[in-house]
Amino acid sequence: MSPTSGHDRDNYKAAFTFAIVGFAAFSLMDAVSKILSGLHSLPQVLFFSGIFAIFFGLLLAKPLGGFKINSVKGWAVVSARGLISVAMIWLTLYAISRMPIANVYSIRFTSPIITIFLALVFLNERPVGLQWLSALLGLAGVLVVLQPSGIIDSLAVALAFAAAFAQSASTIMVRRWRAQSTPLADTMLPVIILVLITGVLLPESYTPPTPIEWLFYIGAGALLAIGRLCLTLSIRIAQSSIVAPLQYTQLLWSLLFGYLFFSEQPVLLLWSGYCLVFVSGVIGLMFSRTTPPAR
Repeated sequence: MSPTSGHDRDNYKAAFTFAIVGFAAFSLMDAVSKILSGLHSLPQVLFFSGIFAIFFGLLLAKPLGGFKINSVKGWAVVSARGLISVAMIWLTLYAISRMPIANVYSIRFTSPIITIFLALVFLNERPVGLQWLSALLGLAGVLVVLQPSGIIDSLAVALAFAAAFAQSASTIMVRRWRAQSTPLADTMLPVIILVLITGVLLPESYTPPTPIEWLFYIGAGALLAIGRLCLTLSIRIAQSSIVAPLQYTQLLWSLLFGYLFFSEQPVLLLWSGYCLVFVSGVIGLMFSRTTPPAR
């Protein structure tokens, strides 16, 4: 069944595929953005990546049902998600400016567990033991991989938790009000809001890109569009608490792209964390195959 033609039946296999591809796209986009951010300001990187993401999204407008939001309430919900997405980015960056990035990422990866709680409260999606085990194993793997240490900055910790909560809230909003808009609207309106906000900051920080850098911007935009679209589709067709643990696969993609682009090689201890993340994903996949579709 097409994810855009009905919402009464969850296709877990398709949701897992979309989620894995989406998180892979975001991880590769992070690698490209890391390269660009060493050359240009962050507002510029986000602005041009967003512009190209909108362009690629428009190419998919027809098969995705066009840019349609069914009601004033739908506009409010999707716009709120856009603002939440922008807030998530800036909260994360500000937290990173106050404490080590490993600590911030460790806190951000609590988002799947927060999503499970929010789905229970607002969507009445009741998690079972395997879902809890999947989320907790993934979190344990993240903590081993990132090995947070150092003096704790309470404000930075609060900001990082707020970013994780914002990500979870955005996930729940897609799931709760998915019938209010098309997948394209869910995907692109947050990007449009990001472009508008970063565009205001662009004149003060603009550096003309070279032809090669423009290619990086185009690639980042395409990856942003693919990532947002795939994650939006996965959340629309499967329970939020099922999809959320797959966020941990970003560590595996980060390992691959870190090695390919930056020659980063993990020490032996880190592999135990990666194994926990992998087991977390396998358990989540096993649950998806044994749970009947929700009606």
